[in-house]
Amino acid sequence: MRRRPAPVVPAGREDTRAVAPAQPAAEPVVKVCGIRSVMAAVEAVMAGADLLGFNFAPVSKRRVAPDVARRAIEECRETLPSRCRAAGEAAGAPPGLPGDRPAMIGVFVNQVASEVGAMARHCHLDAVQLSGDEDVERCREIAAETGLPVIKAVRLGLQGPTGRQAAEESYIGQGGVVALLVDAPVAGAWGGTGQGWDWTRAAPLARRVPLLLAGGLNAGNVGDAVTAVRPWGVDVASGVETGGRTDSHEVRRFVHSAKGLRSEGR
Repeated sequence: MRRRPAPVVPAGREDTRAVAPAQPAAEPVVKVCGIRSVMAAVEAVMAGADLLGFNFAPVSKRRVAPDVARRAIEECRETLPSRCRAAGEAAGAPPGLPGDRPAMIGVFVNQVASEVGAMARHCHLDAVQLSGDEDVERCREIAAETGLPVIKAVRLGLQGPTGRQAAEESYIGQGGVVALLVDAPVAGAWGGTGQGWDWTRAAPLARRVPLLLAGGLNAGNVGDAVTAVRPWGVDVASGVETGGRTDSHEVRRFVHSAKGLRSEGR
């Protein structure tokens, strides 16, 4: 299947497709992040994950070797069960995600466009997630380099390096950004801390844009988080790990809790 390039919008203009009011999904998509082995990737997809996150940031404790990520992605695409939902077909999905299978996302932190592009091509990624201090221009540069949609991670309430409050909505519809990931506001961290926070702060944003909710989620609390925020999807790493590694049993519990809540109309 030929992948369409991510929308790259000229400075000062907006992509109205991305800023249209978000429609809450019938059930949220689930992104399992921190995948570091072929087995973990395949088991997560079999357990019902709609998106997999592979972390290529040097600062991350969950960093994966590029060749391992490539093999994991290839294996998932070859062995997908027919019951797997396509990431791009979920209600409320942003543009650019695959319409025939789960999406494979590369996670980067303050890395140059050429490095992100090389990794995206080597691993055959479907989208990139930028979890650092990348501004709109850097997002645009990376979208142009990779030809992929961009998910921008933001931490509500944190002060940016210039001393101003992070303006999360300034990313929407610009620089190829098609969705936001909202994580716990932990100073000095780039996500993946497992710390919980007041998820209701993300609810207004979730009503306006495709939003992945992250931060301290697990099988025991994701239902409450989905009820409170009604996001396009939820993102988890530490909440499905045992001994620091992705646990397929915990992934299955998490997926059931996240999606079962919506399907029961609660």
